[in-house]
Amino acid sequence: MLFRRARSGLVLIAVFWLWMLFGAADFVAALFGSPIHAALAVCLLGALTLVSLLFLPICVAYLVLHKPQAGSQTASQARSTAAPQSRPAQEDGLAPVIRMIPGRAAARGAELTGRAAAKWRDLAS
Repeated sequence: MLFRRARSGLVLIAVFWLWMLFGAADFVAALFGSPIHAALAVCLLGALTLVSLLFLPICVAYLVLHKPQAGSQTASQARSTAAPQSRPAQEDGLAPVIRMIPGRAAARGAELTGRAAAKWRDLAS
């Protein structure tokens, strides 16, 4: 996931710099009717330029550090082979964070939920 985010970040940086190279001058020139708008655009473009220069090495580092293995399985295949087959079918639609809860913690949560429901039923009656 981090590799894909870093790759997307590099694509965004490349698109921004291509736009800066070919279209930003026309954009700023079109704003010279109002000096406030032109100054604001120049300041924002300068800030975005600095942010993109800071973001570039971070994206490259993530690409290098989180490079996927060439012969490895995909994440969904690895998850399906590593996951026990005794899980209920309703967990397939859950968010990944919820699916990562160990069975022991999930059972304890269900037990606490059952006790809380029983307590509320007693209080309601």
